[in-house]
Amino acid sequence: MTNRLCDAVTRAVTTAVPRIAAASFLLAASAVPQTALAADDTFNPFGFDLEGSLGEGKHSRYVAPLTNPIFNETPYITTEARAFYFYHRLPDEFVTGGGDVNLVALQLRLAITDRLGLIATKDGYADFQFDEVLEDESGFANLTLGFKYAIISKPEDETLLTAGLRYEIPINDLETGGIELQGDGDGFLNPFLTGATTFGDFGLQASIGANMALDTEEDTSILHYSVHGDYELFPDFFPIVEMNGFTPITRGERLTGALGKLDGVDVLNFGSDDRGTTVTVGGGFRYRFDDNIQLGLGAETPITDKDDSIFDYRVYFDLVLSM
Repeated sequence: MTNRLCDAVTRAVTTAVPRIAAASFLLAASAVPQTALAADDTFNPFGFDLEGSLGEGKHSRYVAPLTNPIFNETPYITTEARAFYFYHRLPDEFVTGGGDVNLVALQLRLAITDRLGLIATKDGYADFQFDEVLEDESGFANLTLGFKYAIISKPEDETLLTAGLRYEIPINDLETGGIELQGDGDGFLNPFLTGATTFGDFGLQASIGANMALDTEEDTSILHYSVHGDYELFPDFFPIVEMNGFTPITRGERLTGALGKLDGVDVLNFGSDDRGTTVTVGGGFRYRFDDNIQLGLGAETPITDKDDSIFDYRVYFDLVLSM
């Protein structure tokens, strides 16, 4: 498993660079206005406080979560673009005998005030390569939009508690071999809570939420929960450890019988009528080039049974550009 994971990290990095190079170039342009405004040090179009939780007299220790990018939302109110890529390996025990998924996506966040922000946290293009049984498939993931509000914000001790609500819009069908990888339902509502605090050089974040299917026959509703720990080992270098969980609340009726236990985890929703709980652990690092640019690299794998899951392991690479 260790050798496979090391090989996957190498393959993911070499694959990710060309896939997000164009997006990274465009995102880097967002830093130009801030440089040009250095003398004035303010840029607040429409009265928005684009710095959000961060900036002079506000919070200063922002280390974005790495794994579970769909649901593990940072409590900080930021204006940023996060381009990420992951390589996802399907278990050999899966119905297809294994396979690969490559996904590239761009998350956007906009701070309106130091407590209120708009977020677009699920989108992207996925390419599925199955080893057998099913035909390969590719297409766009659903789109998720929402907002979040910092209920508690204490910059003096780097403590925040933020509540939010997202809506997942079912914009596209992904289907192969009669199995809908992304359903025809009415989307999802996702209320969530997320918080962070620090203990010296150690940072702790946690989140919990419910991804509620609006069509309970088509899709499965889940409870999602995440814990993140980071430590500033060297200046601006942060090793990261994370754990994520996904537990069904109500199960759909779209996939039944022998395939009824299939678990799409986070990106996909099979609407399975007997889906179980998946818990994953992950690790990696973030490096902050400055207050506006972060790079992340890491991997994640389940610690629960993989027999009916699409999750063997996953490798991440991302770039976060913030105001």
